[in-house]
Amino acid sequence: MGRSVPTWRTRAEGELQALAPFRRALSKDERPHFDALMDAIRQRRTAGGMLPAHDVWPPFTLSMCVGLMRRCHDLQQRIEALEGVVGDR
Repeated sequence: MGRSVPTWRTRAEGELQALAPFRRALSKDERPHFDALMDAIRQRRTAGGMLPAHDVWPPFTLSMCVGLMRRCHDLQQRIEALEGVVGDR
């Protein structure tokens, strides 16, 4: 028997494709930032599929937030490592 509801991956990718006009309207400087947010969603598709959501945006938003927090954490660690190098001089 076939599926009556599209998979999370199919729904998510369809929604991301629907954002293409928005991406095109962004400046060239902003597009890489937008792409990074979309990549954060794609990297967390498995987690997003765990939420029984009819609306894809709550899992999308959580995925983007987790991606941003990870980036902040990575940058914080780099700063602390650099401060340690400077402090040792």
